[in-house]
Amino acid sequence: MESYKEGAERFYDLFGEKDDVEFYVGQARRCGGKALELGVGTARLAIRLARAGVETWGVDTSRHMLKAAEKNIAEEDPETRARLHMALGNAVDFKLPESFGMIYFPSCSFDHILDPADQRTALHNIKKHLAPDGRYVFDLYLAKELKADRGWFVQRKSLEDGSKVIRSGYHVTRPEKRLMSLDMWYDHVVDGRVAERYYEGSDVYVHDAEEVRKMLDETGYEVVEEYGDHHGKPYEEGDGMIVFVARPKK
Repeated sequence: MESYKEGAERFYDLFGEKDDVEFYVGQARRCGGKALELGVGTARLAIRLARAGVETWGVDTSRHMLKAAEKNIAEEDPETRARLHMALGNAVDFKLPESFGMIYFPSCSFDHILDPADQRTALHNIKKHLAPDGRYVFDLYLAKELKADRGWFVQRKSLEDGSKVIRSGYHVTRPEKRLMSLDMWYDHVVDGRVAERYYEGSDVYVHDAEEVRKMLDETGYEVVEEYGDHHGKPYEEGDGMIVFVARPKK
């Protein structure tokens, strides 16, 4: 079942500001060859890699997100468009007739794979699609203290036409299952009235850095680098994010 409902994808990037573009472009250039983005979404990152000359594939479970991606890709120049290829699928069982110098899973999206067994299956599947010297690059949010928690949040963004989008959400953390549930509503407000409303909901798995290292080792990877952000800062215990660069064991 798709987490992202039709319509909500229009506002996804409004609230998804990230400073990870140069990091992933740099990693792709270091790795060489083709790149594959899992959870490609609106193609925010894939387009930037393609502009930099990298042939980039994108896979996503949501038809609505892929529709938004194709719309964004259509606005690019012909050379950039020719480097981009989108496909419906998920990390656990996607199959592509290509091998990649870099496979990346950005925006902490690996946490949408909820079952630890499926997480391991995904890692095996990713490794099958890597070139012999390829790299798997992905980031994860880390909870400093995993405890039962729940609460609301509200975010607002103004659009160029003077209207605004308000995103409200309610989260529930269940530490016994290492899961966080998130329900979100997007309200498009025009002249003081809600003109459109869209809903999306999902669960995410709350990872522990040491458990991820162990899982990578057990599925045939060795960790090459670990960062605490997308600017080259070495990871330190207690950081709220970890970025892994891993490769298949020799």
